[in-house]
Amino acid sequence: MHASLITQQPLTTDVVEENVSLFGEVDPGEPEPRLSVRVSVSLRFFDLVGLLAFQPEMMLTASDLLDSEALAEALRFALVNSDMRQIREYAELARTALSHPRRPFHAYTRLVAEAVTRTFGIGTPQPPAPLAPVLPLAVPAGVRAVAA
Repeated sequence: MHASLITQQPLTTDVVEENVSLFGEVDPGEPEPRLSVRVSVSLRFFDLVGLLAFQPEMMLTASDLLDSEALAEALRFALVNSDMRQIREYAELARTALSHPRRPFHAYTRLVAEAVTRTFGIGTPQPPAPLAPVLPLAVPAGVRAVAA
């Protein structure tokens, strides 16, 4: 069976509603009906931290970072306001800020990273295990080694 038939679909639609905002909240001033759409995306640790720390419209306070619901709402807002290129750029900013303590925004980014781990259960990726050393190949006498 094809994987897409048994796994969660990346996009689902729900009901058409009237008088709701982009986020589905009641908005009597909204004249046009809206279709509720749910999109499934998989974000890495640095994607999450980058979106929450560096998305320009994002201004998280210390109390926001302690509130799981506020953080989830902020992530939803950041996703709606970012494209894939921006998500990659924000992730790289987060990676750089976290890996260099003297960089600007290191302390703030670290607080956001701790909030991401606490709220979403995902932490800094562990570096890959070192590869086993490659031992030189012993070539028996009389056999010529040929490079591939």
